[in-house]
Amino acid sequence: MSKKEIIHLYKKIIEDLKSLIEKGDYKKGDLLPSENELCKKYETTRVTIRQALSALANMGYITRKHGKGSIVSEPKSGLGILSLSGVTANIGDRKLTTTILQKPIKKAWPDDFFFDLGEDELAAGCIFFSRLRYINNTPVLYEETHISNVDLPHFSSRTLENKSLFKILKEHYKIEVKEGEQKIWAIHADKNISHLLNIKTSHPIVHMKRRLQTNNKGVRIYSSLYCNTEENFLQDSF
Repeated sequence: MSKKEIIHLYKKIIEDLKSLIEKGDYKKGDLLPSENELCKKYETTRVTIRQALSALANMGYITRKHGKGSIVSEPKSGLGILSLSGVTANIGDRKLTTTILQKPIKKAWPDDFFFDLGEDELAAGCIFFSRLRYINNTPVLYEETHISNVDLPHFSSRTLENKSLFKILKEHYKIEVKEGEQKIWAIHADKNISHLLNIKTSHPIVHMKRRLQTNNKGVRIYSSLYCNTEENFLQDSF
């Protein structure tokens, strides 16, 4: 079997088992088939099976216990904030709602901005807004966004509540995200963030700073995000 075929099979095993767990064929506390049984079913080696099971464990679908096997967990839900297609496109059938804490306003870039800016960007200024995102009525993501104020007429008057930023940019301005850079830290929430996300200040959260390049060279999207992953894990496909 070629390396490409092994990778394809590895992904298939993960998707098959995920599907069975999500459909309820395997419930919390159930044992998955043994490594030997899975080897026979997929006609592959234990190495491939173990790698697939480890991936499922990392996703929160199972826990692996020596001498017992792979036990189905209460799976968390994947949250696709890492994806360049945006949060709205990556939460599945869960209810996503948005509260706009700061409506879009035109302003100068902050002096201590978290990415280096070009002279053209500095001269143009930015459009700033902040949002608190809820999934099934639980606050999970606080986001501060700065967009280069280039070729975005009337943007500050647009309503962003419960709407996709990327969809608005595409439909009204023909602007699409092409690539991006992301920096990620694990931190403890400060007093303000813990209040917004309804967690204790000692609670660990994910902090991400990202810069997204669009098909309009003058327009970049910068975001500082704080995510509570207690009930969600970060998910994306590559």
